[in-house]
Amino acid sequence: MEKKKNEVRNDLNDKQEEEEEEMEIEKFCSLLRSFRDARDRLRRRESELHDQLEKYESNKKKMKTEPPCFQLQDFTTDIQFRKLPLNFLNPVANYTIVDNNKVEKKEHTLDLKLAL
Repeated sequence: MEKKKNEVRNDLNDKQEEEEEEMEIEKFCSLLRSFRDARDRLRRRESELHDQLEKYESNKKKMKTEPPCFQLQDFTTDIQFRKLPLNFLNPVANYTIVDNNKVEKKEHTLDLKLAL
């Protein structure tokens, strides 16, 4: 009888140990699943950020203008200046020569002297 009781106790202990092992295995599996889910979320986020960065870089390249580059032809061509517009007056000398050695000053300018 005692043998049967011991066997029953051993069976109960074995069942409890098996249940505990199964619970530990379940916890371990759930922990692994949560790590995998976190890893997958992180990878998706990184790939989304990478895609956004690629789009930004491609848009930046499209918008970027090249700086002007000079070539030898730019400096070898003759420059043709335009004629002066007609509304500019030719400069007039303020001095006139009356005799060979005498010079007189013309007064065609405004008098800017202040007087009281």
